[in-house]
Amino acid sequence: MDINKKVIVFNLIIFVSSLFFTAFTVVDLGKSENYKSILIFLFGIISFLGGGILEFFVWSANIWFFVSIFFFFKKKYSLSITFSTIATITALSFIFWNNILISENGRKGIINTLEAGYFLWIAAFLSLLISGVYLKIKINGTRI
Repeated sequence: MDINKKVIVFNLIIFVSSLFFTAFTVVDLGKSENYKSILIFLFGIISFLGGGILEFFVWSANIWFFVSIFFFFKKKYSLSITFSTIATITALSFIFWNNILISENGRKGIINTLEAGYFLWIAAFLSLLISGVYLKIKINGTRI
């Protein structure tokens, strides 16, 4: 197995493993509620239908990640680096959020903690970005 396939498999393992953990906890109506990564991944694509435009923006990091993997597989490292940078910055923007849309009626809950699922999700994006930069430098010498 060449290095490209190993990197892709490694990053997909990190990404898929993030789906088995809690992404974050939210305080809503006085009680703390866990948000599972798998549910966020599956239902995040329709979040804009309930008014969650910003939530969909963060969820779109998944799209950029898979586009980046496609270009990594094709050994187009510059494009892979570009899309994994977009995915990483988009996903990291969630760190600065204080609250999140809880229901379609506009109620927001306070983000209490970021959990392992979120950090594994970020790790998959960062790992792909670093791998792309490393292989781009390795192939082109010192130029990026």
